[in-house]
Amino acid sequence: MQLTFDERYAETLLASGERIIRNQRQHWLGLVARWGLGVVLILVGLAVMTASGWVGGDGFFGTVHTILLIGGIVVLIAGIGHLTLGYFRWENDRDVVTTRRIIQTQGFVNRHAGDTSLEKINDAVLDQGFLARMFGYGTLDVMTASASGIQKMRFLTTPVEFKKDIMDAKHELEMGVASGRFADAPLRSEPVVTQSTFGSKAPTAEAGVAYGTPAAGPAVASAPAPMAPAAGPTEDVTETLAKLADLRDKGVITAEDYEAKKTELLGRI
Repeated sequence: MQLTFDERYAETLLASGERIIRNQRQHWLGLVARWGLGVVLILVGLAVMTASGWVGGDGFFGTVHTILLIGGIVVLIAGIGHLTLGYFRWENDRDVVTTRRIIQTQGFVNRHAGDTSLEKINDAVLDQGFLARMFGYGTLDVMTASASGIQKMRFLTTPVEFKKDIMDAKHELEMGVASGRFADAPLRSEPVVTQSTFGSKAPTAEAGVAYGTPAAGPAVASAPAPMAPAAGPTEDVTETLAKLADLRDKGVITAEDYEAKKTELLGRI
């Protein structure tokens, strides 16, 4: 099937591997809304031209007749021009859903294309009043984390199906990235503990434990454990006293010598 000019323009906006799921123009009531000012201008122009016919004659009234007639014609032409321009704009404006984003193209001579990535869409709120349900159109509010991108899509044709296509494409994109079928970067990266997490200082051991991983850092030599105190000379003193007592009993040393040596040895303990 041969593509129209506006459909071909949407095709030129696609990235590598991206394809169009839905490409549609606004509901015909969107054209009626654009024509509001043009219709008013045409009616005013016709009324002024009709009033100019009531004023006739020469002199002042002839001048008034000419001014009203010319003014009515100018207003009438402006109204017709507004209707024509509004039609071509409506014909070329498109609401597009692709496998990666939603796109709005606007304008006839000067083209404008706005888009919002599917991964950035938090929700899409559909608004349909009584007349909107009766005539089959609606307004879709696209909610993202930022104020940029497409915010409101008015006079959507088949709005329920349009929203379903957005949600299905978003789910398909997320599942494709999660399963590795797409080469795109993950939609939401996992938090990584870096030096900036702890400020300008290196992570401490406590911080590493808090994040589930020991903090890396230069190895610090542990202080040598204090040596156990040497065993006291209790056993040597007891043995020496036993030998001295034996010498005392044999009369080699006196009792005073024994007591003096005993006091000296016990004082060392």
